[in-house]
Amino acid sequence: MYIRQLEAFKAVMSMGSVSRAAELLCISQPAVSQLINQLEFYCGFSLFERKGKRLHPTREAEALLVEVEAMFAGVNRVSRVATALREQKWGALTFGAFPAIARRVLPEIVADYAAEKPNIVFHLQSMRSRSLIDAVASHQLDFGISFIPGDRDEIESIPLQTLKAVCILPVGHPLSEKQSIKAQDLAGQPFVSLGPQDQSRMLIDKIFDDLQIPRKMQIETGQSETACSFVALGAGVSVVDPISAAGCRDGELVVKKFEPEIKFNIWLIRPRMQVQSSVLDHFIQFMRDRLSAST
Repeated sequence: MYIRQLEAFKAVMSMGSVSRAAELLCISQPAVSQLINQLEFYCGFSLFERKGKRLHPTREAEALLVEVEAMFAGVNRVSRVATALREQKWGALTFGAFPAIARRVLPEIVADYAAEKPNIVFHLQSMRSRSLIDAVASHQLDFGISFIPGDRDEIESIPLQTLKAVCILPVGHPLSEKQSIKAQDLAGQPFVSLGPQDQSRMLIDKIFDDLQIPRKMQIETGQSETACSFVALGAGVSVVDPISAAGCRDGELVVKKFEPEIKFNIWLIRPRMQVQSSVLDHFIQFMRDRLSAST
């Protein structure tokens, strides 16, 4: 019964209402309400504030949801492993990566590896580096590929690859004829900047600040891929990682070498206390070799 209470709670939190949660769980609305009431009694505090017909989660509910999702992720992981064993699939890998590499680079690597190892099941998730680190630390993922090193004791961060920043320009931009773009060339240019939470933003800003080069900081976005879209639309220029730039279709924007050189590190994030797995180690080495060959 306790599992059903947590399922009802998770459904209400994700769907935003008792009626939609009932549809998701294929039970009646009164049954969902009863399960929520039972969970609130067990917890000893309110999970929702009822305002008219709408439910608003309390801060306690938001905190509880993090643990509930981690619990169900663990249950799902057990189910996947059990299925793999039952179907005589002798390996299962669950991993995540920051969006640019998860969408642009890893699919080809995983597809090639899967063709060689048909008995391995892959689960790839695209997620921000901060969330990825937390997921690895809580053993929801076997490993992750992050733009930032982890800062938790439960994990270890291993340098995986170093990327050199590139300058991206709209097609037809006056600077597009140059072989490489220097920071000084971008003085006074409308600049599409990455968000303050992006660690590469600090490296980029430091170059321009140290050289005292002014930019017109007109647009800010949280993801490099979105910055590429803005540049392709002619909204400005930018400096991003080469993986994000390579994801644009031919003719959408111009990609140039950037000087002075800015290096971005990619990190392999693994649980510090992880059961040894030859399948996991072999795939990571395969992935490392492919990434090295691509640079």
